[in-house]
Amino acid sequence: MKAIAKGLAVFVNLCTYGVGIAVLLIKLLKQNFIAVFIISGLNYNESLFFNMILFSVGTALLGIVLTMLAGEYEPKKVTVEFPVIWALLPAAVGLFFVYFGIKGDAARETVIMIIGAVVYIAASLVNIYCGTKIFTLFPKNNKE
Repeated sequence: MKAIAKGLAVFVNLCTYGVGIAVLLIKLLKQNFIAVFIISGLNYNESLFFNMILFSVGTALLGIVLTMLAGEYEPKKVTVEFPVIWALLPAAVGLFFVYFGIKGDAARETVIMIIGAVVYIAASLVNIYCGTKIFTLFPKNNKE
């Protein structure tokens, strides 16, 4: 359970980082993408950020559930020190998203892009905290 929980924590964090970097590269390189969730009436940027929001929220919920399951397996109280260094990448990507939102064409597009930036940063922070908690619950030197 310990190795699986740690592996999933790393995977969830990489997925969260990956979606932000992928959306950033799509915007910077002006590439096309295929939306998973299609809503008629949304333009290109709105659809891109809406899909990012859904993916980010999904990974955050997965991180929370993973932490709850790990807490059931190892029911001890731990103090989690939040690693701010790991939050720098999502914060930088989120600032680019806010910039893209401010440069948006329509008010709805601007709002969706800025909400997407806030949700991405919040989901990243949740996943970083959850991963840190799992690694704190199951330290490397624990030989059980």
